[in-house]
Amino acid sequence: MIDGVSADTFHRRPADLPNLHALAARGTTVRRLAADPPATSLPGRCGILTGAGPTEHGVYGNLILDGDAFRYANPDDVRIPTLPARAQAAGRDVAVLGFGMVRPEDARTFHHAWWAHEMLQRARDLAPIPADEGWLRTSRHADASGRLAALAAAGWPRGVPDAYAGDRLHYLLAGLEGDRRMLRWAAGLATQPEPPDLVVTEVLSPDTLQHLAGYDSDAAVWSLAGADALVGTLVAELERAGRLESTNLIVTSDHGHGPVERALHPERILPHMTSSCEGGLLYVRAEGAAARREAIARLAEHGAVPIDGGFLPADARDRIAAFAAPEGASFETAHAAGDAPWGPPRLLSMHGFAPGTASDDRFLVAAGPRVPRAVHERAAASAVEATLAVCVGLAPQGGGEPLVAA
Repeated sequence: MIDGVSADTFHRRPADLPNLHALAARGTTVRRLAADPPATSLPGRCGILTGAGPTEHGVYGNLILDGDAFRYANPDDVRIPTLPARAQAAGRDVAVLGFGMVRPEDARTFHHAWWAHEMLQRARDLAPIPADEGWLRTSRHADASGRLAALAAAGWPRGVPDAYAGDRLHYLLAGLEGDRRMLRWAAGLATQPEPPDLVVTEVLSPDTLQHLAGYDSDAAVWSLAGADALVGTLVAELERAGRLESTNLIVTSDHGHGPVERALHPERILPHMTSSCEGGLLYVRAEGAAARREAIARLAEHGAVPIDGGFLPADARDRIAAFAAPEGASFETAHAAGDAPWGPPRLLSMHGFAPGTASDDRFLVAAGPRVPRAVHERAAASAVEATLAVCVGLAPQGGGEPLVAA
């Protein structure tokens, strides 16, 4: 999974994404893959892993309401089995390399996401909040399979850099190296004499660079090209090992991206209400009709509109009201002093807009012995898990239509 690659970006930039387009040419392409609402990172990963939406898997945002406050979701919040867990239970050999929202026990070979501490409320505290344990145990996990240690002994990368040991530049460079090492390990495992049946991994940096530098900026395009090059290296390793024609490769994203020009600051509009910014969507803790009416009225003054919360889990619908930002805007907590409800965005490109927004659409390409040559104009979000499941000999969990023959 390459984080944040929109359908529009993929199809407009074949020269910058030559390896992905080469895969597409010999296999299957989905031109516009729908994103489950909200089109943000943790729900997107959960959709890929489960084939279901937030109603079933329970992760309806990067942050979810826990008691009276929103806190980051973690792998233990996923309410239904993930594909790695189901595959392992069925006797498959599973490797998870840096893919968020998977529990360590659900794979034989496991390495945490290099960005896992991003999800901790108090990552450097001695006594973090209880919900952080779901992320902390992924980063504490020592791979028991011995495979990553064997790769390191043979000269492959050992561990990942600490992205949080320096300034923002250090974070960006460490993240790029973290992404590279995940793809190197994927290649190392896939070319072993007895490779895993399923390897799940991800590249995060394109999402970060688009947020910070802007959609279609030079830095964003560079990060996309870098991710494509990592895929190209993986393909080259498989080909060199004689494994390319016997390996199914599926590459997709968790959501798209689109430019924003201004940010709406909910804490200044609803100062006495608890809220959580999910890109172009806002969640407000609003229990009772009076609280909802107040939130709707105050946000309407700034062009934000309520949206149907039917995609929320049943136990959250009476507690949370969902809103969409006006076109060209996102929700952000203010990062400068003042009381203005609007300001320039800190993140110049965003996702998670009103359900069905075209910029949230993502891409999918697949190639391999199970994959036909086909182009699909559109596919539902559930098609990803369905396709992965069929490729490892399982039935789809979420009722999706696989892109390969069962």
